[in-house]
Amino acid sequence: MNESIYYNVDKIHTAIAANSAIKFMYTEWTIEKKLEPRHNKRKYNVSPWALVWDDENYYLIAYDSSEKMIKHFRVDKMLRIKSNGKGREGKLEFKSFDMAAYARKMFGMYGGKEECVRIECENSFAGVMIDRFGKDVRMYKADEEHFKVKAKVAASSHFIHWIMALGAGAQIIGPESLVEEIRAEIKRLAEQYGS
Repeated sequence: MNESIYYNVDKIHTAIAANSAIKFMYTEWTIEKKLEPRHNKRKYNVSPWALVWDDENYYLIAYDSSEKMIKHFRVDKMLRIKSNGKGREGKLEFKSFDMAAYARKMFGMYGGKEECVRIECENSFAGVMIDRFGKDVRMYKADEEHFKVKAKVAASSHFIHWIMALGAGAQIIGPESLVEEIRAEIKRLAEQYGS
C-alpha cells in the first residue's frame, strides 16, 4: 500500500510538470477492509494542481472542469492514474487560490458545503480558534468573558461534532440553518443514546 502511494505521487507530479489532466478511479473502504472503486468504477477526470500532506495522508488538489470546482482526493485511494490526453484546466481558479486557507477549511472537516459560520467562545478558546482557522480569522469581543468568530468553513457533520466536542466553551450562533442542523443532531443523539 505504502509503495503504491509513492507511485501515485510520482504520476501526479509528472502530470503537473507536463501540464496534463489525469483520469483515475477513486476507491472507498469496505467492511472487508478492501479498497473498492466508487460509483461503479467511474473514471474521474481532473486537472492536478498540487499535492498536500495533512494528518498522515497525501491529498491531490485538483480542478474538476465538469463541476467547475476545486476538489481534493486522498492519494492512497486513487487507482490507475493516467494522463487523459488533455491539458490542465482551472488556471484562473488557482491564480487566487489560498492553499493554506483551503487546507484549514477542508482537511479534518471532511468536506461539506462552505459557509460563513459565526461562533461564540469563552476567551480561553482564542488559541483553539486561531489554530483551526489561522491568524487571519476575524475575532470580535462579545463581552468581558467571550468573543465571536466569523470564519468560512466546510460545515459538515464532522465540523459540528468538532464544535460540540469543545463543550460549553464554544457555540455556533449562525447561520440559523446550521444551528437547526445542530439541534437535529442533538435530537438524533438523544434518541440513539437515550435511556
